[in-house]
Formats: sequence, structure tokens, C-alpha cells
Amino acid sequence: MKVASLCSTDLITVEVTDTLFEAAQKMARNHVGALAVLDEGTLVGVFSEADLVAAVAKEASLELTAVEEYMTEDAITVVPGDEAGIAAQRMVEHGIGHLPVIDAGSAIGMLSKGDLLAVGAVAARRGI
Repeated sequence: MKVASLCSTDLITVEVTDTLFEAAQKMARNHVGALAVLDEGTLVGVFSEADLVAAVAKEASLELTAVEEYMTEDAITVVPGDEAGIAAQRMVEHGIGHLPVIDAGSAIGMLSKGDLLAVGAVAARRGI
């Protein structure tokens, strides 16, 4: 199964200069576990629930600290034509749960481990 048929194409983003609080609000409001981090329209990283937890553990000011201080830089990505197995392998190898989906140099979606687990659950139910 291809990444294109699994990923969310409603990409929720945050700017590097947005605060941790703004990022947390976007995540909660949109029920997502990670945001694509942009700098002037270019993908520069991912901000995940794990990054937010790290910031809270270090007692960072959610209202004053910029996302760029806690985001994961150099995001591992996939393209729409990649197989789900490739995406799963990248998540396991890098210990991450979200992969931005890149097409023609631009972020177009996000693939989560939940997306991959859902495919596995459906396949198991069907006896595939």
C-alpha cells in the first residue's frame, strides 16, 4: 500500500517562531500528534508530542519559548509513492512516530504510526 493512500493531506503546520503554547493549542484543536515546522514556507522540522513533553520536563516557558528550540530538525520524510513498509521501517529505525510526506519539494501531508497501525488492523480483520 502506498503512502499517498494512508497519509493525512490536511497538513497542520507551525512556524519556527510560534510559541510552544501555540503549537500545543494547534495539536489539541486538530487532534494531531505532530506538526510540520515551516520557516518561510519551507519544511525545517517536526514538532511532536514528545518534543512538547521534553520542553515541559525542562520547565520551558510555553508562552515564551519558540518551537524551533524543541523541534526535531532534519525531518525524516517519505514521498507519496513510497510503500507503507518503507515508512514503517524509517519510523522504527529513527524511533519516531510521524513522517512528513514530501512531493515536488513541498510538504503535502503527514503519516503517523497510527495510520500504519490502522492499515494493519484492517488487514488482520480481513484475514489478509
